[in-house]
Amino acid sequence: MKKVLFCLFLTLILGCQKKPKVSEVRKHLSKAMTHFLYASVNNDSSRVKFLVKDVIYFEEADFFECEFTVDMKQNGKDTTGIMKARINKDFTQVSRKL
Repeated sequence: MKKVLFCLFLTLILGCQKKPKVSEVRKHLSKAMTHFLYASVNNDSSRVKFLVKDVIYFEEADFFECEFTVDMKQNGKDTTGIMKARINKDFTQVSRKL
């Protein structure tokens, strides 16, 4: 009987995980994209600087479909543009579209 109650309790705990807040998801998506952009320039912030200003996302089953507004500064010039990417649910893989 104790084993059954323990299994039910464990299932209840694991099955009732809280869904992250929108602000937390946005923060994690921005952080993942920033990391991806700096990794593309070998983490050399002296050449180029990126600032993710905004993110719009749609949650799919296995990933987030995202659209980022990114400010880029390079050699005294700056530009703001839109970048699209697909980020997996654990925020470790970024696949850039545009």
